[in-house]
Amino acid sequence: MTSMSTNGRVRRHEATARRRREILHAALDLFLRQGVGPTTMEQIRAASGASTGSIYHLFRSKDEIAHTLFVEGMRRYHDRVLAAVRRQRTARGRIRAVVATHLRITVEEPELSLYLTRLGMADADAETAAEYRAAHAAFAQDLYACLRPHVERGELADLPPELYFSLVVGPAAHLARSWLRGRYPHNPLAAVEILARAAWQSLLPPRRARRPRPRSAS
Repeated sequence: MTSMSTNGRVRRHEATARRRREILHAALDLFLRQGVGPTTMEQIRAASGASTGSIYHLFRSKDEIAHTLFVEGMRRYHDRVLAAVRRQRTARGRIRAVVATHLRITVEEPELSLYLTRLGMADADAETAAEYRAAHAAFAQDLYACLRPHVERGELADLPPELYFSLVVGPAAHLARSWLRGRYPHNPLAAVEILARAAWQSLLPPRRARRPRPRSAS
């Protein structure tokens, strides 16, 4: 009896999780096509195939769905990038991991990436925007914590923590946005080595000026 009861709870949990994913996927498609503002809860319900009771059981409003898409998407992005960075042991390997993972996520999840980079913040309410800023700041600090040992050993330039994110992720993020908007026709993953090398070179510590060698007496 206990086993049957447990199995029933597991199946209900899986069904709820599946329904939740279907609602979020339908909302993402609508948000990308027409924006968050014009989209209605009824449109999301119809597109997802959910009943009125089930959609309002999982989400109180359209804004909560938009908030959930944005925050959970950013959290997954941060977790994947940091996991890739922590698997590396060298400074150069860690910098490459950031660039490669950013572009890989863009290619693997283009719809969500487009929402996060464009429509998400454009339509974000105050709560979502505040949570995004806090999550972004925490991510920048976590990334810096991975790079700090290399800074302390003199392998990387000593800069304010926020600059590491800008120098490493900035160019890759710009390329990803161009690809998502159809302005860059090539596969972004083909640019990983070029962008990773540029990021690495931008973070090298300044070289000490070489003293001129004394001329030998003629």
